[in-house]
Amino acid sequence: MLAILERLGFTNCLAVLLVLLLIMGLAGGFVLAVLSIKYQYTGALACWTVVFTPIGTAVSIVLVRIVDKSRAENTGADGEGIKYATAKATNFAPAQEPVGSVDSPAI
Repeated sequence: MLAILERLGFTNCLAVLLVLLLIMGLAGGFVLAVLSIKYQYTGALACWTVVFTPIGTAVSIVLVRIVDKSRAENTGADGEGIKYATAKATNFAPAQEPVGSVDSPAI
């Protein structure tokens, strides 16, 4: 799991962690609602709403900026995607894996 997050880069790792924070907040709200029903609490759950509404709003703004950053990084000057331009430059041939021996990887 750590290797996957390391390959993602800081910004995308931050996005994954922020989504996990939102999921934890949603799960916590669900548990709080179930406990309220179990103990017949009929009041408002404002304590949870007041805490997670600004967090959710801030996280959504940050996630939009992360998507915009990724889009800007993966678009060339002519509007073409970087991966598409790379594939076009190699005539859409699949990437060749480096050849190594059976006992050790290629260098």
